[in-house]
Amino acid sequence: MSTPSHPMRRRDRELSGTETLGLIEEAEWGVLATVDEQGWPYAVPVNHAVVEGALIIHCATAGHKLDNLAFNPRVSYCAVTQAETLPLELATRYASVIVFGVAELVQDEGEKRRLLRALGLRFAAEHPEVVDQEIDRDLFRTAVLRIRIERATGKARR
Repeated sequence: MSTPSHPMRRRDRELSGTETLGLIEEAEWGVLATVDEQGWPYAVPVNHAVVEGALIIHCATAGHKLDNLAFNPRVSYCAVTQAETLPLELATRYASVIVFGVAELVQDEGEKRRLLRALGLRFAAEHPEVVDQEIDRDLFRTAVLRIRIERATGKARR
């Protein structure tokens, strides 16, 4: 599957592939964009983890996001790790990444547990028992999305 590819206008701000993947691993949250059957975009802020090179996101087992993904699994995900306005320059210092990929709903319960644990430990590494309790309590009402990254671009003004 090919992904959209537009040359970056400000090539002087383009990040290497390694820097770009580092940004997505560093970012605590981002905005997931999907499209519905009528072509309307839907963008929603979510947190994520990177596991084995894929973005992992959790959500409810029903809703707008999943409806859109059932229609079209292609997504875009944008994350920003730094944003500081520079009033005297009318500019912003930033570092951001945009990912294009294909989302899949993880069906296997063992795999869901493993990925939810990785996501939970990313934000609560010092409390693995809490992560495990939450997974045990909420697994039945939690969906896990794995987004296979097809392409990612990073850009920064430092």
